[in-house]
Amino acid sequence: MAIKAGQALLESSEFGYFDIWKTAIEERTGVQITADREHALGLLLNRRMRELNLLDVDEYLTQALDVTRGAEEWSGLVDRLLVKETSFFRHGPSFDYVAQWVKETITNPDFVGPLWVWSLGCSTGEEAYSLAITVDRAMRQVGSVKGFGIIGTDISNEAIFQARRGIYRGAKMNAVDESTRADYFDQVGAQLWRVKADLRRRVCFLTSNILADKSPLIGRKIHLIYCQNMLIYFRRWKRRELVNQLTDHLDNRGCLMLGLGELANWMPEGFARVAPRVVQAYTKVKTVEQGEAL
Repeated sequence: MAIKAGQALLESSEFGYFDIWKTAIEERTGVQITADREHALGLLLNRRMRELNLLDVDEYLTQALDVTRGAEEWSGLVDRLLVKETSFFRHGPSFDYVAQWVKETITNPDFVGPLWVWSLGCSTGEEAYSLAITVDRAMRQVGSVKGFGIIGTDISNEAIFQARRGIYRGAKMNAVDESTRADYFDQVGAQLWRVKADLRRRVCFLTSNILADKSPLIGRKIHLIYCQNMLIYFRRWKRRELVNQLTDHLDNRGCLMLGLGELANWMPEGFARVAPRVVQAYTKVKTVEQGEAL
């Protein structure tokens, strides 16, 4: 049955269309459409039907879910639906811990380098660049610059495009002090700053769906995985599954950092929490027999 554009798609639930959309989004992105998000999704789908001059929701559903023809449309829907607010140095205590962890790691005689950091759900790049600045400063402070790389991944093509440009307006720079701006940014407009080229070369941005991609660098172990405020979009069982997947990509002495409360009291097997209460970080548990982190 055809449902005209402009008619609330939520009202079409008796025909199963809305449930099909909810199921498809969860299967493709892992994101659960909770009750508070249903209205936003309905408005988004109706708006796209009007923009495409489609009168039949069944026709739109068929086009968007087609693996080949619907690839571009699906990508656009994901970009609009999964808008993630971010900022530089969001949650200061976590970046303080990163700096401490970097210093301890690179001054360990057994560490060779380079240091690899993975920023998941990096959105428009502020988090990944904040990690790059934190790592660079920590290395300079201990006088041991061994080289490092940051990998930023996000499911949104538009967000990754903006992240690669590394240009931010004044409102985005509120948490960046004058010293950091001078060291790591160039002013390129009245209220525009761009991350300096030397730092941008340290950061690689990739479009990636964590449900489909095992790791941003196949065969490479990551020293620090930074995944904050992303797991909240997933069901609890899926969070645990994803964390177990991430731990498989950690270096033996690597560290996994999550957002506060994202795992409640659960933790991955063989790992222990190693940070202050205001930070949620895990490393592999040492064994008596080996005397080293597994």
